[in-house]
Amino acid sequence: MKKLIKNMPLLAFVLAAASALAFNMPQANEPTKVFTWNDQTMEYDEITHLEIGEDYVCNPSSEECRVEFSNDNPDTGVKNVLTNGEFTEL
Repeated sequence: MKKLIKNMPLLAFVLAAASALAFNMPQANEPTKVFTWNDQTMEYDEITHLEIGEDYVCNPSSEECRVEFSNDNPDTGVKNVLTNGEFTEL
């Protein structure tokens, strides 16, 4: 019984570490592409390869400048707004 009580802090630590890993694993299908709305084509353009501040800026506006979709597909994915503003290429 004394041995079990002495090992209780170690057991608690191992249990806490295992629980932390179990609940914080990233999802396998996290979005990886970034898009912006194009008023001329009326579609989303992929801007993942562009650098914000170097290739474009998001000027203050109520529009959606940078968005991502849950499955990287604007037609079927759930939209998540990353940055509000007006997309302006430099």
